[in-house]
Amino acid sequence: MPQKTLIFIIAILLQPSFSYASEKEYAEIESRFRKFHVSYQVNDDFTVERISEYEIKALNDKAAKNLRNRNFSYSTSIEKLEILEAYTIKSDGRKIEVPKGNYQININKGKGENSAIFSDRTKVTIVFPDLESNDSVYMKIKNTETEPMFPENFSASQSFWSQSAYDDVKVSFDLPEKLTFLHETRAMVEKIKTRNGRKIIELTYKNKKPIKIKRDNFSVLDESKEAGYALSTFTNYESIAKAYGHRATPKSIPTKRIINLSKEIISKEKNKKEQARLLYNWVTKNISYAGNCIGVGAVVPHDTDFILDNKMGDCKDHATLLEALYNAVDIESTQALINSGSNYTLPNIPTVASVNHVINYLPEWDKFVDSTNQSLPFDLLAFSVSDKPVILVDGFQQGQKTPPTPIGSNYQKVESTMKIQLDGSVTGNISIEMKGQPAVSARGSWRHVTKEQEDQWLKTTFSSKNKLGSAVIEKDDPEPLLSQFNYSLEFNKPEFILSKGTGGFYVGPLIPTPLSVYALLNYPVEEVEGYDTACSNGHSTELLNYEFPDNMKILAKPENFEIKENHISFSATYKLEGSRLKIIREVNDQTPGNVCSEEITNLQRQTLMKISDHMRSQVIYQN
Repeated sequence: MPQKTLIFIIAILLQPSFSYASEKEYAEIESRFRKFHVSYQVNDDFTVERISEYEIKALNDKAAKNLRNRNFSYSTSIEKLEILEAYTIKSDGRKIEVPKGNYQININKGKGENSAIFSDRTKVTIVFPDLESNDSVYMKIKNTETEPMFPENFSASQSFWSQSAYDDVKVSFDLPEKLTFLHETRAMVEKIKTRNGRKIIELTYKNKKPIKIKRDNFSVLDESKEAGYALSTFTNYESIAKAYGHRATPKSIPTKRIINLSKEIISKEKNKKEQARLLYNWVTKNISYAGNCIGVGAVVPHDTDFILDNKMGDCKDHATLLEALYNAVDIESTQALINSGSNYTLPNIPTVASVNHVINYLPEWDKFVDSTNQSLPFDLLAFSVSDKPVILVDGFQQGQKTPPTPIGSNYQKVESTMKIQLDGSVTGNISIEMKGQPAVSARGSWRHVTKEQEDQWLKTTFSSKNKLGSAVIEKDDPEPLLSQFNYSLEFNKPEFILSKGTGGFYVGPLIPTPLSVYALLNYPVEEVEGYDTACSNGHSTELLNYEFPDNMKILAKPENFEIKENHISFSATYKLEGSRLKIIREVNDQTPGNVCSEEITNLQRQTLMKISDHMRSQVIYQN
């Protein structure tokens, strides 16, 4: 290394630290955790006692208002919860205990001595007295888990959001010394010791002055990038699948009732895949979706007789009933555990919290199906469970994922003729053809629309501020679970343009549609920095024909435009022939996968900005 270069580097390193710190921009916070203490004691029988202490300070009036109510919930059948202490800490240090009358308890339970059907969650609300800006709330809570969710297993995890202020975080685990477990810490200080045949893990963390980040998109979350911890007795994700399947799989053994029902549903159909579709459709349409189950029921499905009697169930019940129906007709299937939220990767440490949903897998066609979505046809998978890690209960495969949204599956085509009249009104027709998720979305919407609501929508859409318009609509029957949907309209819209003078209008269909060209041009206001985002693909085409009165002059029209880059292609042509303007606009987004990197998101942002600039072009006319 040259001598001068070495001297320069040393000089930089010796600069006062405040020169770097002054460039930092701190996050604006409204409250801060003065204390976040949690201790776990795991007993030999895997029951758990957890004591939590929280002290949260309100830094402004808004935070004080939000902190006045604090909620905690627990499963009555397998947990006990005690509020050991609760009080307001005034800014001058005075403590005001929460009066006995300041607790609200909401209990979900069954009738009489019977257990709750779906949820036995009890919610306790603490109302803190005399809480103002710069005051704090303090709570000390004891939660005793009397029965482990999974026999002979324990797991816990927590992430600390970098934009929240934590003055004092302490987490401890008191475990049997002989217990085998996996654990990790992220940005926390860890100490491990043994005492009286117990293993003690102590974790500490502080984040007193959160550094501001530039992020407004949280569609993809990666907890490994946040401070936190995870501890689990599960050795891998297959062991979680086995623990779930141990009690869930026996529920899918076909009963006589299930066998008879499956025969009734498939009738004379011989094709196996068509049988699979018919059984899926029946469950999707006839079994409504319920909330989380109770206690151990949080991971154990109900019996199929119970599900059929009530025509209701949560995701485990749906998956179990469908698996039982498939078993009855010798269609191989298994249940699959998955995360339906913003997590697109499985954490290093396998914990129960990593998954929150159950679907079905049909290995013969390498196909996943989710019957909890009552609008979703057999051939599609919801975006929320697409391109996600999946844990098969039977036939576990390390690294297996659900398929991403197939390129070309989301499609919309709009054709419209618009005849502009001398009085500035417009008459014409629109036809819409959709495939994939746009069709599912449209079917789901129209399925629940009454005739009165339909008439009101048409009137609102095609009226101006001063005059009523009108339209009639023809559409496919929205009831079937299909991934195609078509509809068309004949319309009359008053005051579309000025009847006299010079003006301009943007070109496009007169109604909103699920996959319009504009819908595919959504992009972040600023470049993303340091994170991935959820993304998809789609193909939208508009064929628009405008017919103008003979006395109208078209002074200007948009210029033809074409671009193809970063998995996105767009073309627009505007052909004026006499009093007719023919427009063809097409955008085809072929982005692979449901997760886009920072690089591709920013590149596509530049592309979409160019297209959006073009879309601001107008037709300029003079009457």
